[in-house]
Amino acid sequence: MDRPTRQFGRLLSDLDTWRGRYTSYLLYSLNVGFLLLYIVGTYEFARPYQTQIIAAEFCLALVFLFEYLSRLDYADSALDEARSFYSVADLLAILPALLIVFVPVVGQLAFFRSIQVLRVLRFTRIALEDDNFFNYELTSRQVVVAELLILIFIILNLHAGAIYGVEAGVNESFNNYGDTLYYSVVALTTTGFGNAVPVTAAGKLATSVALIAAVTVIPWLVVRARQTGEVDVRCDRCENDKHYSGANYCWRCGEAL
Repeated sequence: MDRPTRQFGRLLSDLDTWRGRYTSYLLYSLNVGFLLLYIVGTYEFARPYQTQIIAAEFCLALVFLFEYLSRLDYADSALDEARSFYSVADLLAILPALLIVFVPVVGQLAFFRSIQVLRVLRFTRIALEDDNFFNYELTSRQVVVAELLILIFIILNLHAGAIYGVEAGVNESFNNYGDTLYYSVVALTTTGFGNAVPVTAAGKLATSVALIAAVTVIPWLVVRARQTGEVDVRCDRCENDKHYSGANYCWRCGEAL
């Protein structure tokens, strides 16, 4: 009989049966709850319930740790799986929730706890793993568009988590996750209202890195999404040879293809 981790690992990779699908749905729901607990915990009204929030986060972290070990056990190469980008992010994201119980001094550090926001990367497996969305096969262009939307979501939330981790308690402009997410949107869209700015060196560095990522990687993905799906069909009128698959007319001059 297979080990429990191996059995669970098989379920995680099996979307053809109802057991596999509902296991994945449940884990995604728990993942949302894990992120919401961290976000809610940054607000003043949640202060009296910090013990309960920490306990809930710890329990969910144990579930995700079992999921992580199951993926390693079921993988063809446990070492390759452990070194993959998603696995490293999954493990880092649950460490603060585990350490806050076992090593409270480390786990309670605000900046360290902000690493939990890395759990948003778990959602990329929904749309980008094997180029399908719960058994719905995605086109190459749909995959690129999904990458773009997920990347924007990740950059905004990771930046917001980092800013909250280093600015909360020393900057009155950032009292909760909502404040930092608002600042993240304003800063990374280069709107720059100026009503909230980081005051710590770490906060300024985090914003600088996020801005560079936003103005370089996102435009590159936009161009990639536009180019994906182009086929070599030459227009007899203007000789343009780049058109989208299935196009009936030239995008440059309007000539019928």
